[in-house]
Amino acid sequence: MSGASEIAYKEIRARLLSGEFKPGQKLSESDLSEDCGVSRTPVREALRRLALEYFVRIEPNRGAFVVDWSREDIEDMFEMRSMLEGLAARKAAERANEYHKKKMAQIIERLDEIADLNAPSMRADFVEENRNFHDALFEASGSRKLMEIIARFVEQAIVVRTASDFTPDDVRSSNQYHKDILSAIRAKNGMLAENLMRVHILKAGGRYQDGHMT
Repeated sequence: MSGASEIAYKEIRARLLSGEFKPGQKLSESDLSEDCGVSRTPVREALRRLALEYFVRIEPNRGAFVVDWSREDIEDMFEMRSMLEGLAARKAAERANEYHKKKMAQIIERLDEIADLNAPSMRADFVEENRNFHDALFEASGSRKLMEIIARFVEQAIVVRTASDFTPDDVRSSNQYHKDILSAIRAKNGMLAENLMRVHILKAGGRYQDGHMT
């Protein structure tokens, strides 16, 4: 990706994450080109990258639109996530070494700090560290194929929207699941780790639907 495309990508992504663009909204290439200070070609490249990340969808001859999922789409995605990430948690309980456990513990500590600070960047910081925790768990699972499959279903845009109105208590509540999952991994209790992860993901799905679906 060129420098101009990277500039456009970061600018458009930041505006999508902030909620400036609403689900279903059409994105004007000309307006984005002017706003980002680049030509339309880099904007087009940035939108294609964002489509791969499920932030936008591109319709032939119509343009790019902010992704707007149906209730059924959301239910299916969270259910698939719970199954896949639950399996990853079970594998992590069987295969994680001390490096993996320490890495997850450090991320958990950072999430607690994020909640305690309650800074303006809290939600963005939570999204980043939450992803780091789940990525560390996937790594601990030791299954490259499972990691590849999960990467296709863990839509970062959904995680961002789910956390868009998080309070410090919400961050702590989410992080408590991480703590419990890590405890199960340390105890090598694969079934418990899997069940905790599935509940964690499905609870996030319920919150998403309550806050973002009508």
